[in-house]
Amino acid sequence: MTLLQTTKIAPYFGKFSIPSKMLAASVFIALLTALDTTVLAQPVTAPQPTPSPSNQSTSPITQKLLGQWQAKDLETSITLAFIFSPEGKLFVFSPNAQTSVAVEFQYRINPTPQPMHLDITVPNKKEPVLTIFEFTANGQLKLQLDNTDPGKPRPVTFAKTAALFTKVSDSIKLPDNVKLITPKAGIKNQ
Repeated sequence: MTLLQTTKIAPYFGKFSIPSKMLAASVFIALLTALDTTVLAQPVTAPQPTPSPSNQSTSPITQKLLGQWQAKDLETSITLAFIFSPEGKLFVFSPNAQTSVAVEFQYRINPTPQPMHLDITVPNKKEPVLTIFEFTANGQLKLQLDNTDPGKPRPVTFAKTAALFTKVSDSIKLPDNVKLITPKAGIKNQ
C-alpha cells in the first residue's frame, strides 16, 4: 500500500476531511480551503530562525526531529515535506509541485510517553491536532496522520497506514523556491 492509498496523509485541518488523492493533487489549496481563511503570499525569501527560549530545542529527540523530512508516493511521485524548526515552527509543503508553497504551523513534542506525543497548532483553530510519532530502527520518522483532527483525542497506537518520512536534510530553512503563505487571522470566507 502506498502513502497516497491511505485514507489521509495529513491531519484534518477544518470542517471536512481531505482525501489523500485530493491532497496529493493540491496539498496547499486543500489545506487553505479546509482552514476557510484568506491567505497572504509572503516574499520568496525563507524565514530566518531565531533562538528558542524553551528547553524543547535542547532535548535529544527534538534535535533528531529538526530538519526536513519527506514521504514520497511511489505511484504518483508526489512528495510531502515537513520542516521542523527549533522555535517550534512546522512548515508543510510539496517540493515537487509546479508552484511550491508552504503552510506554517506550530508544534510541540513530549518525548516521555511511548509512542512520543506531537501537538500541532493549526492557525485559527482553538484545539490542536494531537498525534503520536517515533523514530524507526532505520532512522525514519513514523507519524500517525490518519484520524487526527483538531480537538480529537490523541491516538494511542499507530495504524497500519502511519506515514513514514525519511530525513533528507538537517536544514531548518525553507528552500528558496518555496513561498510561505499564512492564513490571515480574523477573516473568514462567508
